[in-house]
Amino acid sequence: MVSYEFRPNQVFDPKKHILGVIAMQYLEQATGDVHHLVPADVIADGNYLYHSIVLLMNNPVVTWGELR
Repeated sequence: MVSYEFRPNQVFDPKKHILGVIAMQYLEQATGDVHHLVPADVIADGNYLYHSIVLLMNNPVVTWGELR
C-alpha cells in the first residue's frame, strides 16, 4: 500500500478559498502527522463518511443506513 502524500495549495485566494468556522475548529484539533492515515476505497454515492466507518468497523451486521 502506498502512503498518501499531502500537497497543500501554495497560493491562498480568499475569494476562491472560503474559510469555514467548523473547518477552522477541526484544523485546530487535527494533528500535523497524517502519515499513519490510510485511504479507504468506498462507494462514491456521497455517503463517504458512513461507508468509511462501516468499512473500518469490519462488522457485516452493521450497515451504513443504521449509522445514518
